[in-house]
Amino acid sequence: MGRIRGLGEARHGHGGVLALRALGAAVLALGLVIPWGPAAEANPPADPPSAAEAQAARDAVAAGTLDVHQAEAALGTLRTELEAAQVRVQVAAADYAEAQQAAEQAEQEVAAARAAAKKAHRGEVAARSGLAEVYRASARDADLGSLDIAFQADSVPDLVGRSAVERAVQRKLGGAMAEYQQARATSESADARWSAAKKQRDAAAEQAQTAFDAAQAAAADLTARTRAAEVERRALVERLAQLRQTSVEIENEREAARAAAAEAAREAAARAELERRQEARAEAAVARVRTERPGGGSADGGGAGPEVEPAPAPAPRPAPAPLPAPAGSPTEGVTAGAEALGLGAVTWARSRLGAPYLLGAAGPSAYDCSGLTMMSWASQGVNITRTSRSQYLAVGKVDYGSLRPGDLVFYGSDPSDPASIYHVAMYTGGGMMIEATLPGHPLSENPLRLANAMPYAGRP
Repeated sequence: MGRIRGLGEARHGHGGVLALRALGAAVLALGLVIPWGPAAEANPPADPPSAAEAQAARDAVAAGTLDVHQAEAALGTLRTELEAAQVRVQVAAADYAEAQQAAEQAEQEVAAARAAAKKAHRGEVAARSGLAEVYRASARDADLGSLDIAFQADSVPDLVGRSAVERAVQRKLGGAMAEYQQARATSESADARWSAAKKQRDAAAEQAQTAFDAAQAAAADLTARTRAAEVERRALVERLAQLRQTSVEIENEREAARAAAAEAAREAAARAELERRQEARAEAAVARVRTERPGGGSADGGGAGPEVEPAPAPAPRPAPAPLPAPAGSPTEGVTAGAEALGLGAVTWARSRLGAPYLLGAAGPSAYDCSGLTMMSWASQGVNITRTSRSQYLAVGKVDYGSLRPGDLVFYGSDPSDPASIYHVAMYTGGGMMIEATLPGHPLSENPLRLANAMPYAGRP
């Protein structure tokens, strides 16, 4: 009986040993699966930027943005002043072209008067020569008969009286002298008018030249100041980009530190939960061994964190509204230039691309605005006058919706006043135009501009 009791105790002790061994193996396996200790901990970033540092970076960005805005405002003001100065240059150039044309017309008038006086003088000389021959014939033959007197006389009254020959000679000489004196008076009057007109027109041309030089100097100064402002603005923009990059880097570092801290907190909580569950399982296993009850591991429930929804894609930018379709037709005026001639004028003008601008020039190597348009159409056998203002008055008027290559686009400070026109360009098609604009700007083909354009374009 005691043997039986001892055998039962031995079996009971052997079963306890087996249970303890199983529990040890389970604990060892769990220890191999779960990363314990410092090696499993994430290293947080050392010394992340402080809130004060991040605020200082944002303040620097705000100050840099303000500097850029101020620089852009100053640059916009300079550009507006430069545009106005360039218009003044073109106005002075148009005034000079008109003064130059007036002086040329005065010179042509006096040249014609002088030519008429010279012609009359030649007639007087011829008359004097002929009359001298008559006097010589009279001296050789003192007994000049009545038949000879009749031949020398101009009319019947000249035959009456005892001095018929003398009166006939005097009439011939008097007629020639009167004709010459009238021509000479006309010439002298033309000279006087030309001298006065030339003095006045030279003064106007000189004044226009002075105004042009002053406007050009002001435009050059504004151009230099505008370029300097553009350089300063570019430097400020680059500095702002650096400040923003620095601010972004600091914000990224702070965000990374916050994310790392949050991740470390989540990891610590998960580790604590695993330890709690492990301890619970170990206690349950010991309890089962003690009571010899079959154990059952509880399912290890791990919850995954909530998924972060991706940020929505930015909405596509709306497409720009299309420009209204132009419409219209020639409104008034008779034109001489057919469409083919307009294309020819454009081809000729394009062959001059890159030629320099020169005040009052109409080729062959330099041009001003109206000199270019005049010569372009002259190459096709169509004359359109010399100045931009007279060209506007001379050509037919066309709606801008009906532009075709070769048409002229005029610009003025007052759309209702053709006398305010200061520039003309030639449309080349496809929304482009050729123009000679300002000194230092070679002849070029540019996009069509309608700012300050006159109400109608012109078709020669």
